[in-house]
This record gives sequence, structure tokens and C-alpha cells, in this order.
Amino acid sequence: SIEMFEAVGEAYWPTYFEKVRSALVPGGMAGLQIITIADEHFESYRKGSDFIQQYIFPGGMLPSTTALAEHTGRVGLEITRKVAFGRDYARTLALWGERFETAWDGIRQLGFDERFRRVWRYYLGYCEAGFRSGSTDVVQLALRRS
Repeated sequence: SIEMFEAVGEAYWPTYFEKVRSALVPGGMAGLQIITIADEHFESYRKGSDFIQQYIFPGGMLPSTTALAEHTGRVGLEITRKVAFGRDYARTLALWGERFETAWDGIRQLGFDERFRRVWRYYLGYCEAGFRSGSTDVVQLALRRS
């Protein structure tokens, strides 16, 4: 699963991980790539609504790595490997922003307006800043069913 977990919604995290577990034989492995929020921001983040939750992914919710470990452990999944690369992802977002601007004339011809452009500029910049600062990260997890 690559970056779809964030759209599941916190209320459905137990169901999601139970489904992952049930799809694996004992000792079976699964790989996930998930955008996370820093542990120290998780409690305040989950009580509010940020720009992305409001305008880009309504109902979306980033987990912290601690929350992931708790939820996977409850259903008998062990995190056997974690690779974090948020700072690299910041560069990816910067490149996406550059390409968006380069392609803007063609995008506009498809019927998109300046408001759309501003929202996407802000979204890409907001995400880039989060990854650069370490407030958000992107992790690849290897999970093993107990």
C-alpha cells in the first residue's frame, strides 16, 4: 500500500490493520508507505483540521509512528523494518511544484483557474515545508504477521 493509509481515517485504522493481518499467513510480510506526523504534534493535529484535511483530503488523518506501532501491535503485526525519507520527499515536492508551474498554460487550457493554481502551489509548498522541517515524514514499513 503506497500512501493510501492517510485517507482511511483514524476510526478505521483497526479495521485496516486487521485486514492486512488477515491477508497474511503467519510469518507473512506486507509493505506499506505512509506519510506520518511527528509524535509531538500528533495529539494536537488529531483534534483539529489543517489545510490538507480541509481542502485536499477531507477526512484524511496522518498517523504518528507511535500510533502505527500501537495499532499494528494490537492485531499481531510486527514492524520489522522502517525506512524514513521525508527530507528526500521534500525535494520531490519541490520538483512537482516546478513541473506544475512549467505545465500551467496547458493546465489552464483544461479549464482550471487561478484559484486552483494557488491551492496547488500552497499545497505543494506546505507539504515540502513539513517534510523539510521534520513535522511530517514518509516511512516505508515492513510488517510481519506473528
